[in-house]
Amino acid sequence: MSTEKINLDIHKILTLLPHRYPILLVDRVLELEPHKCIKALKNVSVNEPYFVGHFPTRPVMPGVLILEALAQAAALLTFAEDPHDSEKALYYFVGIDGARFKRVVEPGDQLILNVSFERRLRGIWKFKARAEVDGALAAEADLIGRIPQPECWRFRHAKRSKGEGMTRIHPTAIIEAGASLDETVQVGPYAVIGARARIGARTTVGSHTIIEGHTTIGEGNRIGHFAAVGGAPQDMKYAGEPTRLEIGDRNTIREFTTIHTGTAQDNGVTRIGDDNWIMAYVHIAHDCRVGNHTVFSSNAQIAGHVEVGDWAILGGMSGVHQFVRIGEHAFLGGASALVQDLPPYVIAAGEKAEPHGINVEGLRRRGFTADAISALRAAYRSVYKHGLSLDEAKAQLRELAGQGGDGDGPVSTFLRFIETAKRGIIR
Repeated sequence: MSTEKINLDIHKILTLLPHRYPILLVDRVLELEPHKCIKALKNVSVNEPYFVGHFPTRPVMPGVLILEALAQAAALLTFAEDPHDSEKALYYFVGIDGARFKRVVEPGDQLILNVSFERRLRGIWKFKARAEVDGALAAEADLIGRIPQPECWRFRHAKRSKGEGMTRIHPTAIIEAGASLDETVQVGPYAVIGARARIGARTTVGSHTIIEGHTTIGEGNRIGHFAAVGGAPQDMKYAGEPTRLEIGDRNTIREFTTIHTGTAQDNGVTRIGDDNWIMAYVHIAHDCRVGNHTVFSSNAQIAGHVEVGDWAILGGMSGVHQFVRIGEHAFLGGASALVQDLPPYVIAAGEKAEPHGINVEGLRRRGFTADAISALRAAYRSVYKHGLSLDEAKAQLRELAGQGGDGDGPVSTFLRFIETAKRGIIR
């Protein structure tokens, strides 16, 4: 790479370095070769404030200030290599090795600052630095610096799904080779992203979170800290088959949540839809199918192969047996145990969950008409209040669906769910 001559005057330097009088010690950048070296100038004036006491009868520039001038030149080289937010960043001089001073620097001298880049590792830069006057060595040292950027973020390259931008990844995060992150993804401290993960635009991954396995995450998701997403299924039959986890868009997955991939014994995939609110310590086991707009309150736990319909709500500390289905708009109360299917629109609660009516308030909030809610109440009474057998109740539901011209409406949905139940419904 050829040397790039740069007209970097004091006005530009003031926008890049936070230092000000009397500690700003670089007047101009003479040459800059990005990723390699910088040559800068400090004009040593008799009016420098430190000459008043160092020394009154023989002014000499203190050696520590020569090193500080070299460190400031190194900071300018650092910003040239990694220019993102340089005007807001602070460069800290954190180490020095092998410092030697060969001649004094006096008023009237032009101190030439030569700094070359040695290596960079996780936000730490190391440089070789030499200060010269009239071609003679005045001082030299190995310098170490770092930049803690706002919110401790560092920009780092990752394999991107599009564009030429930078993925915002904390320097302590581990992104395994092969992972694909959109250029707008943000990854917090100490997170680990596995090689087979695919993460869509505007998704944020909190600190200490692990995303592993064949996991695909859509756009606009927020994943809290210490979540474990895409881990192997907790199934003793699992033998390492390449099963998957698929998560849609705009989901909130809070801290310490665990979500596992599927198993070969089912269809090999765990699926979560869009716009779900999954609170802290939730567990979603292998092969589950979660719809859209659901709410999992803190510590809700669902076992393998569970299906959760759109708009369903699971209360805190509730537990759901494997292969159970929860219908759309259903509500499972807190600290409840569900071992059979919960029909759509129904509220259930209890140590062994029992039905407690239609989720009227939830349906009103979601725009269901008074007639639709009235029809669902009648359907609920047929199943739960009239003392009918399930077959008799289903016959009444068919009549209700036909009488109201329900077509594919809520009563038909209620009936269809009951007719397809394999574990039976709660009664």
